[in-house]
Amino acid sequence: MTDTVIIREVLFSDIDAIMRIEQNSFLSGVQEDRELYLKRINTFPQGFLIAQDRLTGIVGGYICSELWHEDQAIDADVLALGHDPKALHHEQGKHLYITSFGVLPEWRGKRIGYKLFRALEEKMEQDFPFVTKKMLIVSEAWTAAKNLYAKQGFKETGKIVNFFTPDNSPAQDAIIMMK
Repeated sequence: MTDTVIIREVLFSDIDAIMRIEQNSFLSGVQEDRELYLKRINTFPQGFLIAQDRLTGIVGGYICSELWHEDQAIDADVLALGHDPKALHHEQGKHLYITSFGVLPEWRGKRIGYKLFRALEEKMEQDFPFVTKKMLIVSEAWTAAKNLYAKQGFKETGKIVNFFTPDNSPAQDAIIMMK
């Protein structure tokens, strides 16, 4: 399958596939909603990439981001799940914030996440060469994701206690990672 996966910019018609990935990647209480993803597509489609099998047409992964000013505060309120991308995104922002990333369970372990990260980085280097920093947050419980981010050069720079609050589960700390 890896040989047939292409990475491309998001389309509004991808929304159902994105929501399927979201529901299969995150616990209830941590999932973000359809309206937010539509806002992300509308706000910065260049920073929202999709992994699609070119043979079957199935979309199995996504990565989305925003550009922030370098003086943007990095705290729990700003990073809150569901924040309005239009409020923080700036076309000339020098910091890339990776807002969400997900891969269908059956696509995991096939380097799709790596391909999405590499494609986003290459696109930023080509189209937004003024970006000087990349950042993201990850739950302390998401070991595979943390390992992927570390392999991509991200380093832990801080923590937000009890940031993720999945339904019917204990709260989880968010690890802030930057590169």
